[in-house]
Amino acid sequence: MEKLFKNYPFLITPFQVFITLLLYLQCSVIIGISAFPSVYLVLCYWQSSEGGLPQGWHSLLRILGLSIALPIGFFLYTLVLIFVVPAVAYLFRLRIQEGEYGLFSLGALKWANYNSLILIVRFTCMNFLRVTPFLSFFHKMMGAKIGKNVQINTFVLADSSLIEIGDNSIIGGDATIIAHVAERNKLIVKRVKIGSHVTIGIMTIVMPGVEIGDHVTVAASSVVPKDTKIPSNTIWGGVPIKQIG
Repeated sequence: MEKLFKNYPFLITPFQVFITLLLYLQCSVIIGISAFPSVYLVLCYWQSSEGGLPQGWHSLLRILGLSIALPIGFFLYTLVLIFVVPAVAYLFRLRIQEGEYGLFSLGALKWANYNSLILIVRFTCMNFLRVTPFLSFFHKMMGAKIGKNVQINTFVLADSSLIEIGDNSIIGGDATIIAHVAERNKLIVKRVKIGSHVTIGIMTIVMPGVEIGDHVTVAASSVVPKDTKIPSNTIWGGVPIKQIG
């Protein structure tokens, strides 16, 4: 495939459009399946609430009930979605492996498909999962290795199957943890390992190949460059990070 696009570069954009449309279709099916119980719940309520009270009051109460049923349906959709997405990833064997891939290789397409599943959750409901056990549970089902009592307060955690987080660690608000980077027309994918009792400050960026020992604090808004190794029992911060304690 790489050779084909090298010889016929005008095919790149049509190919990207085709793949994008396929991903849209896949996302639509997944979202639809996940929303089905919620839609069914709301329809059942609406049909069962007909009649009973004088028309004026009855209409207002029905609308009030619908107003409550809709957000209940949304949270039900959220809980169903975090099971449907990992199930799709499992059925299609989409968990990614470490390595270097051409940008238009089958490995890169598999990576894109896997992360598109995570993006469905991220952009439809993940903010309501932050700092709850459900978010850690979702990433575990997507292949992440996450210890006990881990608090994740960010939705920017990609490549779950290549993320390891030890017991009692905290991922601060809106931190970015990714296991991939694009360099020299290659997709480079490397595991990220975060030890136990680690605190990653808010807005911090952790790049692929990073290894952080136990009992480490990374200050807020820091950048941990690719392949950085941080020893245990230290404090780091800055852009890029350096040891500060």
